[in-house]
Amino acid sequence: MVAPMTTYLVGLDGSEHARDALAWARAVATEHERVVVLHASDVPVVTGLEIAANVDPAESDAVSREFVAGTLGELDDPRLDGRVMSGPPGESLVAAAGQLGPDVVIVVGHGGSGKVSLLLGSTAHHVIHHTDHPVVVVRGELRVPVRRVSVGIDEPGGHDELDPHSLAALRWALRLPGVEHVEVAHADFVPGVAAGPVREPGLESDDATAVDDAQIRRAIDAATDGTGTAPSGAAIVPVVAGGTGAFALIEASREVDLVVVGTRGRSGFVELIVGSTTLEVIAHAHCPVAVIR
Repeated sequence: MVAPMTTYLVGLDGSEHARDALAWARAVATEHERVVVLHASDVPVVTGLEIAANVDPAESDAVSREFVAGTLGELDDPRLDGRVMSGPPGESLVAAAGQLGPDVVIVVGHGGSGKVSLLLGSTAHHVIHHTDHPVVVVRGELRVPVRRVSVGIDEPGGHDELDPHSLAALRWALRLPGVEHVEVAHADFVPGVAAGPVREPGLESDDATAVDDAQIRRAIDAATDGTGTAPSGAAIVPVVAGGTGAFALIEASREVDLVVVGTRGRSGFVELIVGSTTLEVIAHAHCPVAVIR
């Protein structure tokens, strides 16, 4: 069976973060895959000022197309396909992804740190919450080519269940071209006052660790259809980590090229206030993060 060809959709706005996003997509895309470079021409509207009335839409569109053409001309990469859309960048990326079909990975640059930048409505935050496509948030240190990946495995209802969102993230990571090493990590935080023998606060007992290891191996088995082998040929390494899931993945991001997380897709202020693992990792990771639904 021939695997579908991925289209990487990258937002381009002239910033260093957007250039990093484009560099990431070009490094990961195979020779025959496409990288669509999208610039959103968004006219600001300020209450009490007639800015929009003084902007010629045709002139703005021409400037945007010239900018995109100039960027693609400098790179001279036949895989690149330049596009221009009107509207806010986040909305434009989500709309373009829907038009391009199911096999699209959206790649966005994100330079903010902490939840403040997300709360203010960054492009990355909007895209993550309004699309079902995989989203790669290029932040921290750009590390290409992508050779080492860490994937977080969650458990929705106990050790007898496998989290479908985590499995989707693991399947995606195992099929990513060029990857050589995939760490499959699960973490359970154990407070210092927990009853029973623990090696140190934040780490589980040996028995609990063995259960977690078995959980990870079940996930690997499910994600590889029982073969235990990655389609990319990457080595798959189970990792039982101490601390919260977010902390474990942020620490792993110091050494790997990409962190991959599955998300349940909650949206709005509730998620921001309580602080999901996904948002914590995006806010503080030291390398790019892929969010998979």
